[in-house]
Amino acid sequence: MSAASDDPRRPAGAAERGMHDQTRISDLCLAIDLAVELAARASHSGERTIMGIVGPPGSGKSTVAQKIIQALGDDAVLVPMDGFHLAQEELVRLGRRDRMGAPDTFDVTGFASLLGRLRRRDEDVVYAPRFDRSIELPIAGAIAIPRDVPLIITEGNYLLHDGEGWQAVAPLLDTTWYVEVPRSLREERLMARRIAHGDAPDHSAQWVRTVDARNAQTVERTRELADAVLERGRGMTSKSLAASTLPRLDPSVAVPDYDRRAGEQQIVHLGVGGFHRAHLAQYVDRLRCAGDLRWRLIGVGVLEQDRALRDALAGQDNLYTLVTVDPDGAEHARVIGALSQYLFAPEDPQAVIDALSAPQTRIISMTITEGGYETDGAGEFSPRSRAVLADLAADGDDAPGSALGLVVAALQRRRLTGAGGATIMSCDNLPHNGAVAREAVRGFALRRVPDLVPWIDENVDFPSSMVDRITPATTDRTRMGLAERFGVEDAWPVRAESFIQWVVEDRFRAGRPAFEDVGARVVEDVTPYERMKLRLLNTSHQALGHLGLLAGRTMVHEAMQDADIAGFVGSYMRHEALPTLGSVPGIDLEAYCRSLEERLAGEAVRDTLDRQVVDASDRLATFLAPVIRDRIAAGDGVGHGALILAGWRQRLDDFERSGADARELPDPLRDRLLDAVREDRDRPGAFLDLPEVLGDLASSPELRAAFLRARQHLVAEGLRSALRAATTARP
Repeated sequence: MSAASDDPRRPAGAAERGMHDQTRISDLCLAIDLAVELAARASHSGERTIMGIVGPPGSGKSTVAQKIIQALGDDAVLVPMDGFHLAQEELVRLGRRDRMGAPDTFDVTGFASLLGRLRRRDEDVVYAPRFDRSIELPIAGAIAIPRDVPLIITEGNYLLHDGEGWQAVAPLLDTTWYVEVPRSLREERLMARRIAHGDAPDHSAQWVRTVDARNAQTVERTRELADAVLERGRGMTSKSLAASTLPRLDPSVAVPDYDRRAGEQQIVHLGVGGFHRAHLAQYVDRLRCAGDLRWRLIGVGVLEQDRALRDALAGQDNLYTLVTVDPDGAEHARVIGALSQYLFAPEDPQAVIDALSAPQTRIISMTITEGGYETDGAGEFSPRSRAVLADLAADGDDAPGSALGLVVAALQRRRLTGAGGATIMSCDNLPHNGAVAREAVRGFALRRVPDLVPWIDENVDFPSSMVDRITPATTDRTRMGLAERFGVEDAWPVRAESFIQWVVEDRFRAGRPAFEDVGARVVEDVTPYERMKLRLLNTSHQALGHLGLLAGRTMVHEAMQDADIAGFVGSYMRHEALPTLGSVPGIDLEAYCRSLEERLAGEAVRDTLDRQVVDASDRLATFLAPVIRDRIAAGDGVGHGALILAGWRQRLDDFERSGADARELPDPLRDRLLDAVREDRDRPGAFLDLPEVLGDLASSPELRAAFLRARQHLVAEGLRSALRAATTARP
């Protein structure tokens, strides 16, 4: 992290890491990423890196160090300088008790000696002391540092100090980061810390103004010697998100300035996940920001696992923050206020049915994943989930527990009360998702209340739509990044790419918002757009997921930055997918492919490959199988598609051989898949006998031959060779 320099305190080899002058680190997430990189490099080289985190009292050094340690797990150990505090009785003997924390109140010789032992790395285990603030004493031998730990982090005030004895410390550090916060914030923290440990407020204030202030000045003089400065001012004064705090948020955060209670007509949405909150909810928010307050949005949590989101949103007035990331990494934060209410079906299904059946509810929208519609490979309703089967078998008075059960119960209520028809709009990544939703709702009704089906046919529209925005799952890293960058404490923010696309058919029985005014494309037929997206973006995600994980990658951008994988994905798009598309009105398909490659390779969104392979059987059936079917019908090759299937099979084979619990496989067909893999070992090609995934393709001799070639190549010559062979071959 440091520049080349003649300063003897700069460690040898720092310049080799390519950093020049002093680096500024804008947020803790970036700091964690850099620390992870340092640990990875050290581990790969077999060397050990010692990182120093320095800053004045109250700057948050310990917090930074702890966050990095949490992210790295067993790859790092924290060795605090405070463990070398002189004991109270020694400070009294030396007459230094009244300036505890000054440079001469530490055993600097012992500290430097420990760092030297850690650098030599010739002991199986080295033990270090820690400082217990509850008793204001160091505890000897409290921290064990095994020989194989690649990254050591030490934090303290005086790591770069040149006073007596301290000049020996800096040369033992490979990199030093200075943590900087506003003085007022530091002093506020120090006061709170002393009072929490029983000190009187007046004495605490006096100590902070004198002793701590002198020590801070000493540390501040070393700032320019650090390799990097971590600026933590804004994030450390973050505010909890709520309606009352909106006026006090950082000006860089856009906030809703409309009446959130307004709206005579309703959209009720089932499945309030991250994608919905980054997509449809933002379109509604845009409308309301533009002054169109005619439509309000109500969210519904259907699954028990939605309880955590319900609780999070309830604590912040159903507000949440959407962070969008540009291709160049620039981030923008907006508080979304479109969600006027959140209903939780497991606790109050009748409230959900009331909302769905209300006369003012004109649109019922859904994001319930591919598997939520309970249709088979032929597109027919085929219930299999426990919740749907329970709803179909329930007594008449039992409240439904599935999305389909809730919707059909509401439609029955609408018929009986004369509330009128409505539009059911799927927002899931499915071809012809409107037709799928229609089949699911009609199929459920046919089994539950058959006389309702004619009313549905007469009074309910099912427009198809194409939706697109890469939206990773919310993690603690998402929350921490928002607090650090924008000063907002949000229990459940959403982070997404800046790109957004929505194409929806103009078939709305009871009216609709003017979505076209806020960026959506409203068309007569969505088919060419959805086919484009599913076959290019979504299938590419599947390729990256299965093949990238086989290559040892963990993130989408890492896989896409692998030349062999990127070459394969680009070749798949242009040579297998594009020829099946035809023209798409208003879209330059080659430009679209290039934009996809740029989006997938971008580092800013940080989407995981593990997320791409969840429910792979559903997704491959939806995304890839139609491409293969059209290619075979046209007499064209399917080498790329076959390799994606072979990569999926290889991942499942590795999983099965690992002895892992089958329940850890995130797929609705997990048992069938693992059985197919075992059979495929003895009878190559048996893996294709999955009609739930491939339908009639399971018996295709063209697919079987291509799959066997890809499978053999992958097993015999490895992933790299298989990727290059598929890329260079022309279908």
